[in-house]
Amino acid sequence: MPFVCETVFKQLLLETNCQKIYNNMKFHSRKILLLFLSVFFAISSIAQDVRSVDPKTMPESDVKKIEEAIRNAGLSPTEAANMARQRGASEQQIRDMQQRLQQSIANRDTIMQTQKTDSLQRQKGDQLSERKVQVKDTLRVFGSSLFNNENLTFEPSINIQTPKNYEIGIGDQIIINIWGNSQNNYQLTVNKSGQILIPDVGPIYIAGMTFENAETKIKQRLTEIYADMGSDNPQTFAQINMGRLRSINVNIVGEVTAPGTYTLPVTATAFNALYLSGGPNEIGSFRNINIIRDDEIFKTIDIYKFLIDADVAENVRLKDEDIILIPPTEKQVAVSGEFKRKGLFEVKEDERLNDVIRFAGGFTSDAYWTNLKIYRKNIGGKSIIDVPFHEAESALILNGDSIFSGQTVKIFKNRVTISGAVFRPGEYEWKENMTLKDLIFKADSLKGNAFLNRAIITRLNSDSTRRTLSFDLNPILSGENTILLNPEDSVQIKSLLDLKQTPYISVTGEVLEPGDFHFAENTTLADAIFMAGGFTEAADSSFIEVSRRLSYEEAAELSDEMVHIFTFDLSRDLKFNEGDANFTLKPFDRVSVRRAPAFRENASVMVRGEVKYAGIFAIQNKHQRISDLVEMAGGLTPQSFLDGATFSRVSEELGSEFIAIDLNKILQNPGGNEDLLLRDGDILEIPEQMQTVKITGSVQNPFSITYQEGKSLKYYIDKSGGFSSDALKRKVYVRYPNGATSSTKSFIVKNYPEVLPGSQIVVPAKPEREGITTQTWLSIASTFSSIAVALAAVLR
Repeated sequence: MPFVCETVFKQLLLETNCQKIYNNMKFHSRKILLLFLSVFFAISSIAQDVRSVDPKTMPESDVKKIEEAIRNAGLSPTEAANMARQRGASEQQIRDMQQRLQQSIANRDTIMQTQKTDSLQRQKGDQLSERKVQVKDTLRVFGSSLFNNENLTFEPSINIQTPKNYEIGIGDQIIINIWGNSQNNYQLTVNKSGQILIPDVGPIYIAGMTFENAETKIKQRLTEIYADMGSDNPQTFAQINMGRLRSINVNIVGEVTAPGTYTLPVTATAFNALYLSGGPNEIGSFRNINIIRDDEIFKTIDIYKFLIDADVAENVRLKDEDIILIPPTEKQVAVSGEFKRKGLFEVKEDERLNDVIRFAGGFTSDAYWTNLKIYRKNIGGKSIIDVPFHEAESALILNGDSIFSGQTVKIFKNRVTISGAVFRPGEYEWKENMTLKDLIFKADSLKGNAFLNRAIITRLNSDSTRRTLSFDLNPILSGENTILLNPEDSVQIKSLLDLKQTPYISVTGEVLEPGDFHFAENTTLADAIFMAGGFTEAADSSFIEVSRRLSYEEAAELSDEMVHIFTFDLSRDLKFNEGDANFTLKPFDRVSVRRAPAFRENASVMVRGEVKYAGIFAIQNKHQRISDLVEMAGGLTPQSFLDGATFSRVSEELGSEFIAIDLNKILQNPGGNEDLLLRDGDILEIPEQMQTVKITGSVQNPFSITYQEGKSLKYYIDKSGGFSSDALKRKVYVRYPNGATSSTKSFIVKNYPEVLPGSQIVVPAKPEREGITTQTWLSIASTFSSIAVALAAVLR
């Protein structure tokens, strides 16, 4: 909702000096100011027609925004009222807005006062107890996780709405807000006599009353000084709220994790207290927790009712000086096996085995619940008791018993299985006098490719070993023979394809999709080429080879022959019934389509740099060389530097490589050994004339200098400041611009290689040598000592 702009606020503050007036007003005067300002801002910002505004139905959020705007404005009551009336606000609208705003202010003051009182009380030491018990590993005792779980909390809350049935006690704070034609605030504490004292009204006894009844009684007594409050059309209103609630002290003793006295809010329950104390310890009872009030047992709590039945009646509200006594458990049993819950369970005297089963959540789906086992400790040792499930309701449970439920035996008693060449293989119900033919029909009969000459049944012997029964399916299907089935019989029927290697034909070579294809009868040579996607452009359809393996009879005889070879001539368009297209293939035939002898992909080479026509050129024949490429490019330019020409090639064998060539020799001796034959993808690059020499490595000042004709390598080293101290002079080499290298030759004197324009002189560094350590010196000394001893022995 928009409000009067900030500029207007500032102007009004400057003109009327309202901020100073506002800060000096008494409490009730500020309420009047807020009243008129709220009317003004609500009317001016909500609607164009002020008379259409109904403050009674205005949202609470808008009222709060109006309050915030009023606090930032600071107008006097007279000015605010005049401005509201000028906009057309009626007196009824002003009164309605007064009620809404006063109620909002009263609620806020109540909260602020409660927080202030809480703070003062806490400073005095009346501080609520906090949980100091560390969460420990969950015990095996059922119920212990309720009070030892990081994700579950029963911390008492003090920021809750006061229940209507809340019983008011000594020390509780009552806040009364009056608004309307009269305004007033009362903050009263229930004294030791159980009364609150309202000025001009007198004492009102409310201790022990519910909040709802106390509220009614207080409003009735307020009409003694605010008569308008009790009329048929009241213009004065009262709101009763609880301020800070009193705290109570509760003692928790017995078998508890952290016994002691706990200070709790008056709204705390038994579970709040048990949570703060950590709940029962390892031997504490979860089912007989006594709340002692006024020296009598007020309530006995059974936590299992809450855990199992979600019965919140066990979570009773506590009173000051209540004692929570947790005795030791009297009877405890262990539950294991196929139960949904496992662990230790507390059992009461009148409870039986069926109650323990209920506490454990019942059985799992794998449980053998027909017969349960109870392991019982006796004076002389242990005993085992078998309890049928139907007797669980009366079976007595003793302290220390262990109850166990085993798993069902995963053995079928009426199952037969069929697999293989039937439409619905799987497991089926066995019945008395069930035959093999009955099982086949249950499986929706045999498939068309079923192998009928032999099938087998795997059957269990009496000692659980297995044996195999083989049979012929033909008399079974015709009814000439009948085989009765036993439980757990497994019938296996093979298909014709199961007993044979899957036949295929293979197409390789110059076809678009070479590979293996499933064989089908009457597949022709043209069909195979068709399945392989047809011929590639490089295919020679006039020479197609078919290799066929030897027959069973031929393979049984020793011979040098391995396969039969057939050659055929097909048309490229695979015309039907033309040439050898109708040659019928057999399983495992291999069709090979050869590449045409003269077929070549379009090959090209590139020349870059100082030639007349640089670019890509096609290779016309197998005999073209580098010299031919220079000629195709129109020859060299005057700026060409032949010593720097480089040649690169990509091959399947070596990948990408640079080849050092001497273009001068190539052009002087075309067709010679150095004039390489061109291949697809070759690149010849001829740079323009180079004028520098680069010196790198272990020299004083590595850099590039101008090439000087006739100067030796030593000249360029000197120009770079000479060798550095770590230079390996005998390994200096020159890398020429065409990629070739030449190293220093040493025989009495060093013979440095020639330097050409564009060369790079490389001076390598000496390898670092590791110093001789103390351990090494000791080893050397020991070796010499051993030699000396050996020599002395020989000389004797």
